[in-house]
Amino acid sequence: MRTGVDNIAQFEVVPSPFNHAEAGEIFVPKLAAEPNDSDGHTDAVIDTLENIVDTSVGTLVLFSSRWQMERVFEGLSASFAAVVLVQDSCSKQELLRKHRERIDSKQGSVIFGLASFAEGVDLPGDQCCHVIIAKIPFAVPDDPVEQTLAEWVEKQGRNAFMEISVPDAALRLVQASGRLLRRESDKGRITILDRRLVTKFYGKRMLKSLPPYRQLIE
Repeated sequence: MRTGVDNIAQFEVVPSPFNHAEAGEIFVPKLAAEPNDSDGHTDAVIDTLENIVDTSVGTLVLFSSRWQMERVFEGLSASFAAVVLVQDSCSKQELLRKHRERIDSKQGSVIFGLASFAEGVDLPGDQCCHVIIAKIPFAVPDDPVEQTLAEWVEKQGRNAFMEISVPDAALRLVQASGRLLRRESDKGRITILDRRLVTKFYGKRMLKSLPPYRQLIE
């Protein structure tokens, strides 16, 4: 619908060159709070990152909001924060250069980024062994384009959340997870800090739409 392709069009699925089941896994850990509790979820993200991130390797942490990204960084221990590069602390190109330089010199490096780091960023091999997604990347509620389209769908008696919001967020989730495997030899883990993937019906659909990695659900 979003592309304007006619309903009677035929499609072909081209197999991926990656062996996802052997290359990595998707991990959904237990958390003390869900994203609808902004403060609680942010605190849970801080605690979880401290426990699951190996600061000696390359890690990419993706956030849906600048507020949460900055709040999480402020809440980290000094030793953890020392290896974190936060989006907009310098230009994107300079930040990626610093990250690659650290990895090449066998130091650990963690990038904290927003949506622009969830697509079009190429960090192969040791540059990114772990992708962490703070929460399902739903569109910003006050986006005028999204609002107009949602109103149009609702006027037809259809469910805008299931027809627009969920598929769009699922696509963004797939794009974000695509930061992990850049070459066929790459391996690693994708961690998603959003329990709605397993507690909500739409979340389970999103989980199924992701590449066929092994799944570890706590």
